[in-house]
Amino acid sequence: MDNNQEKSIGVLIVKLIFLGIAVLGAVLLLMGVILGWFKREAEIKKPALSQTSLQIQEGEKYTLEITNYHDLGEPPFRWAIEDREVASVRDNKDGTAEIVAKAPGTATVSIKAENCEELQCSIVVTKAPIASIAGSAWETEDGDYFFLEDGSYYYFVSPRTENYIKGTIQIKEMTGDEMLATEAAMLVNSVERAAYFKVDTVADLEIYYGSRRRGSRYTIYVAANEEEAAIYDSGWSEAMPAKKIDLQTSAALDGKFPGGADIPVDIVSDTPGTVAATYSADDPFTVPGADFTNDGTWKESVNAIQIGNELIFKRGDKEHNALYRMPLDGSGAQPELVYEPADGRIVTIIGTDGQKLLFGEGDAANGSYGTDALYRMDVDGYGLMLLVEDAVADFCVYNNYVFYTDYSRLVKLSMTGKTEVLWDYGVYCYEITADDLIFLFDGDVWELLDTWSGEDFGYLCESCNQSYECDIAEQVGDYLYYLAYDYDTETVSLRALDIQNGAENLLSPSYTGTKHDTYCVLFSGKYAYFTTEDGESLVRFDVTSGAQKQIYFDDLGYWYANEIIEVDGQPLLYLYDEDGNGWYVSVDESMNLNVVTTAF
Repeated sequence: MDNNQEKSIGVLIVKLIFLGIAVLGAVLLLMGVILGWFKREAEIKKPALSQTSLQIQEGEKYTLEITNYHDLGEPPFRWAIEDREVASVRDNKDGTAEIVAKAPGTATVSIKAENCEELQCSIVVTKAPIASIAGSAWETEDGDYFFLEDGSYYYFVSPRTENYIKGTIQIKEMTGDEMLATEAAMLVNSVERAAYFKVDTVADLEIYYGSRRRGSRYTIYVAANEEEAAIYDSGWSEAMPAKKIDLQTSAALDGKFPGGADIPVDIVSDTPGTVAATYSADDPFTVPGADFTNDGTWKESVNAIQIGNELIFKRGDKEHNALYRMPLDGSGAQPELVYEPADGRIVTIIGTDGQKLLFGEGDAANGSYGTDALYRMDVDGYGLMLLVEDAVADFCVYNNYVFYTDYSRLVKLSMTGKTEVLWDYGVYCYEITADDLIFLFDGDVWELLDTWSGEDFGYLCESCNQSYECDIAEQVGDYLYYLAYDYDTETVSLRALDIQNGAENLLSPSYTGTKHDTYCVLFSGKYAYFTTEDGESLVRFDVTSGAQKQIYFDDLGYWYANEIIEVDGQPLLYLYDEDGNGWYVSVDESMNLNVVTTAF
């Protein structure tokens, strides 16, 4: 080997040594970086928060705390909140922050610091309980309570009873423990976030089942927040859930309060009657010469009517039906389709103004089957016109106006669609007379109204409540006739109210009824026809002599009836047979049944 070769090998060895040193340095450097990264990762700290979720009421404050703030070395934390309208956050610079609830809603607080994990706290802000119930109004199942800021108090009961109170109140806020010591202890914890109140009342005027009195005192206990309440009324001795309703002015409430105007002396005597009903099945009260005539008004929801020489009727079930017509000449012609609702809609009630057909329509899809629109059209199905979009349970036509009710008010409707509320309380039944008067039963007493202005002439009788209800009334001469269902005895009976002195008289014996409102009545000539036994029998009562005749449908191959109207001067029943088929069947003078339509 010569010298040149030895030098080349030496140079190569040196290069290899330097390359190895470089590679080793790079490896050591990389290891240092990696170890440093792991070291820094190990130094990221984990702070702990006193609450990770918080629910506070509007207006309240709460302090959030980093519980290991000192152990972390007291780093500067940054507190932030996403929705400043719901809540605000203020850093106290000591590992704590003050949360202030501003409005109902949700928000999230974020907490950050260098070399620390980020923290979050979810905030839910709820409404605070009301400071006072003065200036609020509440609706319960039994009525509406108005607590005015001026110390006035109004109570309007539901259509179920006749009880109105106007008076003064004193309101005292109570603690939950104080409420537990009262007769209304069940109100505690009945409402979330509730404030508790005791309300002492004095009645300036109380109308109770038609009678009037003053000075009655009641204690009302209330548990309430901004939207809901529970009310214990010592007058009812029960607790009732309540929802907040719009507060009205004293003037508006005074307008609603039935102070009871005097009944015109040319209509009835100037002293309302207080004579109790006469209950004597052995010697019923009769009215010689009484005669029920068709006055052109329709007084109930019906499924069939007569217009001219045709029967207009509803055919189908509560899921889908249509209107049909057929002649009443005995020709046996098949029913002809008049009107078919759109899918999901049904015809609910039918009536007439003497020339055109009026009918209600409702939504079957939601399962309520109630009327939400009233239409008018020609009998042949042409000229359809919407009269009103409203809840209509019953209606009648008088002097080219439609009078309808949803059982909580009576509304007058023009044929152009203009409405006017005549009565804003319970409506069980009403009769409009040729004297432009309305006899209205509100659930407990008979009221007399002016047909056009709605003026309240007062009560026909102040002490005639017998815990009954009725659906149809007919006025002839000095008497108002109706069929009453008595809740206490579970019976139905025919009655006559003397509109001159307010005395209620029993016409017929009492017949077995049920709690279900399935009876129906027709006044025709000298007879009142009505169903009993849960619709399984028919009674014909002669109001002039007291003679009566009763037939049972199962003796004649039928099950029960759910409607009775007058067609061609004869009663027409809608009967079901035992197979569930429906029939329109007329009733002759001898109480024989004659089929008018085929089964459907």
